[in-house]
Amino acid sequence: MPMYFDDFEVGQTFIGAGRTFTEAEIITFAHSYDPQSMHIDRVHAEDGSFKGLIASGFHTLSIAWWLFLKLGLVEESMKIGIGVDELRWRRPVRPGDTVTLNVEIVEKSLTSANDSGRVQFAHTLKNQANEVVMTYKSLNLIWRKGYNEIEN
Repeated sequence: MPMYFDDFEVGQTFIGAGRTFTEAEIITFAHSYDPQSMHIDRVHAEDGSFKGLIASGFHTLSIAWWLFLKLGLVEESMKIGIGVDELRWRRPVRPGDTVTLNVEIVEKSLTSANDSGRVQFAHTLKNQANEVVMTYKSLNLIWRKGYNEIEN
């Protein structure tokens, strides 16, 4: 269900679906975008500080963003993303881990053009043990209903 700027309220929370990381996708992503041994070499990773293969933080961030978009909140109402703040990787994500996204509206303000507003979302990604693995805030420009290009 798409939401527009006026639909969002500070304090609202949303919970996304779960997503399981596989060893194959962790290695494939890392080979292309973050080729460090802890992400691509199981044997070397077992001797490392994490005692096993872990997902790249940027892979984890990509999955978190995908889970956010899959909520369907902003697919018709996002004008543009402005930025990401306070990104922190709290725990490693390992093959077989299933992560779930929790999103909270932490701030919103109308733009001077009055056609859209800034909405800041706090994203918290948790694993199957309910441990926080990553947090960040995204700031996005969200259309007001009746102003976006898709509706007009």
